Amino acid sequence: MRGRERRSFGAAAALGALGLGGCVGAGSAGTVLADEVVEAPGATGTGFGDPVRAINGVRGGGTYTGSFDVYSLDYLERRHVVLRCSGGPIVDGPGPDLAVFENGFRERERDAYFMDPLVVEVSIDAERWLAFPHDYVASDERAYAPHPAAWEGFAGVTPVLLHTERGEDGLGPMAGGDAFDLAELSGTTEDEGALAARMRREGIRYVRLTSAAMLVNPDTGILYPRDPVSDGADIDGVVGRGAGGPRAP
Repeated sequence: MRGRERRSFGAAAALGALGLGGCVGAGSAGTVLADEVVEAPGATGTGFGDPVRAINGVRGGGTYTGSFDVYSLDYLERRHVVLRCSGGPIVDGPGPDLAVFENGFRERERDAYFMDPLVVEVSIDAERWLAFPHDYVASDERAYAPHPAAWEGFAGVTPVLLHTERGEDGLGPMAGGDAFDLAELSGTTEDEGALAARMRREGIRYVRLTSAAMLVNPDTGILYPRDPVSDGADIDGVVGRGAGGPRAP
């Protein structure tokens, strides 16, 4: 698949080996796993270029290693991926509503992390998008900092501990990954503010993950920096609060 072609990959076939279908449970009651790839520019359909690996369950490698069951973005064509939960919206509730599981891990040899930061955007209709607030706060924003604290509001910075096949809570504190709260959505215009309010009220259906290194940092006017040895983010999956979970007051 090339360019900005949009295509929906069959979730039932992808999840058949796990005995899962539709918008699948992600551990605890009320949590769901994004199970449909809506857009994956540059996907090859094989190996790490197969976007089905982003919807077939989260299999974290732990604190000090990454998973191999991932869909890899790059800095050429595979700059982003759009995922969807086919069975219903991801809704606003108490605490985190959405968790993104990339492949960051802590390095054993030094006080640093290997990370591929991502900007997370959400949408109701895959047409109008809002990004979760994010800010690169390193002392030198033109240089890459290998510490999660420098990447506020980005995904792809926290090791993944979750294994959905073990029935673990995908939104729980022991899951790892990077959590987001729909209550944090806002906008810089009146229209964006209204859209954020609607998302909090109705929930969202689509999640777009984009390599930060392909986006301009408004603080510097240049692309966000990346680890020199990085060749792109590795997407393990996205978990959200389903409509059956507790709602925000």
